[in-house]
Amino acid sequence: MDLIYLFNSLMRRKWLIIISSMLAVAIAFLFTLNQKKLYRSSAQMATGFTTSDQVKLKDENFNIYEIDVKFSNIIEALRSTKVLSMVTYSLMLHDLEKPQTPFRKLDAETMKKPAYRNADKAAAIAVLKKKYTEEKLLSSYDPEERKIQELMKVYQYDLETVRKLLSVARIQRTDFIEVQFWSTNPELSSYMVNQICSEFLRNNESSRSQQNVQSIETLEKLVAQKRADLDQKINNLKTMGGVDATVESSSKMEQISTFESRMTEEQNTLNNATLSLQQVTKQLIDMDRNNAQSASAATAASAEISKLRSQMNDANQEYISKGSNDTELYNKYQKLKAAYKAKLSSLATNAPSEGGINKADLQQKKIELEIQVNSSKQNIETYQQKIRSLNSSVGAAASRSATNLALQKEVSLSQQEYENVKSRYDAVMNNTVVPLDNYRQILYGQPAVEPEPSKRLMTLALAGVSMFVFCCMAIIFLEYIDVSIKTPSQFLKTVGLKLLGVVNKINMKQTPLNTIFDTTAANSAPAVTFREHLRKLRFEIENSTHKVYLFTSARPGEGKSTIIKALAHSLSRSQKKVLIIDTNFINNTLTKEFDAKAELESFSAATSDYSYDKVKSIITTTSIENVDIIGCKGGDYTPAEVLGDDNLLRHLSALTGTYHYILMEGAALNDRSDSKELLNYADTMISVVSAKSTIKQTDKESIQFLQNMNGKFTGAILNCVNKENIDL
Repeated sequence: MDLIYLFNSLMRRKWLIIISSMLAVAIAFLFTLNQKKLYRSSAQMATGFTTSDQVKLKDENFNIYEIDVKFSNIIEALRSTKVLSMVTYSLMLHDLEKPQTPFRKLDAETMKKPAYRNADKAAAIAVLKKKYTEEKLLSSYDPEERKIQELMKVYQYDLETVRKLLSVARIQRTDFIEVQFWSTNPELSSYMVNQICSEFLRNNESSRSQQNVQSIETLEKLVAQKRADLDQKINNLKTMGGVDATVESSSKMEQISTFESRMTEEQNTLNNATLSLQQVTKQLIDMDRNNAQSASAATAASAEISKLRSQMNDANQEYISKGSNDTELYNKYQKLKAAYKAKLSSLATNAPSEGGINKADLQQKKIELEIQVNSSKQNIETYQQKIRSLNSSVGAAASRSATNLALQKEVSLSQQEYENVKSRYDAVMNNTVVPLDNYRQILYGQPAVEPEPSKRLMTLALAGVSMFVFCCMAIIFLEYIDVSIKTPSQFLKTVGLKLLGVVNKINMKQTPLNTIFDTTAANSAPAVTFREHLRKLRFEIENSTHKVYLFTSARPGEGKSTIIKALAHSLSRSQKKVLIIDTNFINNTLTKEFDAKAELESFSAATSDYSYDKVKSIITTTSIENVDIIGCKGGDYTPAEVLGDDNLLRHLSALTGTYHYILMEGAALNDRSDSKELLNYADTMISVVSAKSTIKQTDKESIQFLQNMNGKFTGAILNCVNKENIDL
């Protein structure tokens, strides 16, 4: 939409905009006429969110987003229902208990209200004191407390009124929050801001104390429970043994290896003794002589060997009984064993040669070897039992190791849970001593000396400007949603047809056509403009070669009849004879307006008889000079249905010698096919489009038909255009 068109639209309605703005200023003036003077008082509170002057329990990073949230929370807390309610209760108690110096002085009209007259002030004081002390709110469901709330509304101490005059905001880029209040009493304003800060601190302290008490009780129970669980798991771990099962298993494996080595040595000793026993047994079988000395010597040697063997076995048993870990006992056993073997070797070396061996010695040696074989077998069996016992102990140690590991994990988890709960408990206890918040009032409100500027002029100016802007925006919006054609440029963009001419809007009831074209009459500016535009149309028609014109439109009511009558007036002024034929059967307006003879449908003559004299009988002379008309009866039919083969329209050429121009009116293209059928009888077609119309889908189909007429379309006339939109 063109900016020039919007500007002109605003200019056309300038008086509406000006009057509306002045009316808004007048209304604002009346509303502010009895405006009361207000006194402002302010107080400031430090939050400690961005400062580090308090004792810190732990290091904290400076988070700007978290700081903003904290400031928003404290602002909402200051404006909360509980804090403001406590403040209004204290204000109400002050005015009720000190009627000589109240903050609000009620006028006589206000005192006549039922809420004030029916109020029990003594009962109200008692209830308010109790609520204020217990920090509880009045209930709307209690009839007595409801009366107190109504009384507070009379004094304008209700929450809605207080919140309208209260401002709580953070001072930008600081750690402070400013509380401001406006009222008609400077002392009330100062008391209000100071009391809000005081009530907030009181409410915060009570809430924190209550929360800390609840947290301490809960955390004490949790700490005791977690401590008991930890002690139970530690006792379970102690019950399973404190020695590391891995170390124990390693020690057992070393003992098993030692016993296996000793068992191998004993097995070798058993094998040697068994072989020696076999040899001695063979020698005794071969001996047939008995030597006394040899027997005596053998007896002595046998006694010594028996002694050494007994000592060796005792040392071995002592070493095994003491856990097989004593190195000194093991070395003693090895020495006795070496002496025993040496004695046996010596006995074998000193034995007589074959044929001279002492039988007794051999027998003694046989006995010793048998004893040695039995001793070795016993030692081997003892070692095997010890190895089996140690292997069983190693399996039990592995199982106990897995159990101990699970118990240690449970102990570690319980220790972690206990420390977590304990740290939270310590934090709550520290908070009771050193609170994490650092709220304090740093600026106390003082009664204002001068009232606040009323800013009445600014209010009036704002009211006028707001109404001015609103009216302009409303007009622009209405113009924007109005999709009618309005201007010639809009017609060319939207319709796309050749524009033959433009006709401005005019009130035909106030200015008849004959008056418009009477140059001697004093016509108005719209009438003169209308006449000039018709002259331009007349010029376009006179400079064409066409004689018979068919006027049509896309939809009914576009102004075809008016354009035909006006054009006939203009042509008559240029000494042209015009014949109007009303072919709009569905709406024969021209026939009715000129009271013409309705003979078009019924008239018929032979082809050779068509002449002006033959047709003159159905022609009606109009009040316009040089303009005649042929009327029609009208009805719901088309030209093809009502006109015969020898109808008048087929022989219009016979009338062109008498009339310079023949003007026909056809029905709307969107609704009927009349104009398409009449096109066969006309030289060309002119479409009439109203500037008030909008282009719809049916209009687009009619426009496409006009664009495809192959030269039989002269152009379109944009009718009913506002005078100020013609040049846009």
